[in-house]
Amino acid sequence: MVNWQDPSVVSFCAFLYSQNAVLLLGIFGHHYITSLGIEWSLIRRKRPFTPALVPYLFGRYAIFTTLLFFVLSDRLKNKMSCDVAYKILAVLGSAASSCSTLNLGIRSYIIWRDMNKIVVWVLSLLCVVHAALVAIQGAQSVSSRWVPEVAACVVVRSSNITMFVFYLYTTLMDMVILGLTICGLWRKAALKSTIGATLSEQCLWYCAATFIVNIPAAVFPILNLNVIMNVMLSMPATTVSVIMSSAAVLSLKPEGPADSDTVTRNARGRDQRNMIGIAVDSRSRRVTLTTNIVLESSSVTPFALSIAPVAGN
Repeated sequence: MVNWQDPSVVSFCAFLYSQNAVLLLGIFGHHYITSLGIEWSLIRRKRPFTPALVPYLFGRYAIFTTLLFFVLSDRLKNKMSCDVAYKILAVLGSAASSCSTLNLGIRSYIIWRDMNKIVVWVLSLLCVVHAALVAIQGAQSVSSRWVPEVAACVVVRSSNITMFVFYLYTTLMDMVILGLTICGLWRKAALKSTIGATLSEQCLWYCAATFIVNIPAAVFPILNLNVIMNVMLSMPATTVSVIMSSAAVLSLKPEGPADSDTVTRNARGRDQRNMIGIAVDSRSRRVTLTTNIVLESSSVTPFALSIAPVAGN
């Protein structure tokens, strides 16, 4: 059997960890470069900045900063305050994972805010607990020190219990958000509409992907093989979560005045059930999802739902 505490094994695990950061930076870098639409529209003032954009933007730049630091620090060999730097990065990485969950949680909040205040309060409480775990994760997850012999920061301790609780809670919260989203759309009789199916499918795929990466990230700390293996899968889990969450946000396009008029006309037409939450360009007949989503049934008054990244119009 492998002696995971052997210094040579720990050193090899540290090497794999650093190479893992390089691979993830390349993957996320490609995703980042090809998904700058929101940032570019904010710079050009084509899109108003709203609070709903905060978790999307912060999550992306937090994980990007974390990955970039690990890659550069491993090559520049400049002496630093390792413990402070690693705790800050632990907070950024954990916050990025929390923001990924929050991007989907905002949708559930908007769906339920006019139906059941208790659900809204429970969801808000879950988010507060998640934020508290981010702070605890940053303070206790890892400790490191500068080792002159290798001219690098070396992890000397990692809290396996803290990491296990954080990633398990993140996975469970994703499942709760999935359940609330589907249940809320069903109660509004919009689950089978185009936008309802899209939202539920996005949550389902997000939960499936994050479940695959978060469960191993939670299990490895419990195994407690060594200090490096405890954190080996934390960066892949967070990176995948941010990419999946960003893709879900980007799939909903900002709506302009023309699109709003078109949606209204479609809602009055014969095919209104099939056109809920859809904007049709009358010139090109191009169909896109918009952020002004109308959830309605034949027996109730239409519900207006504004989804991140843009608040209600």
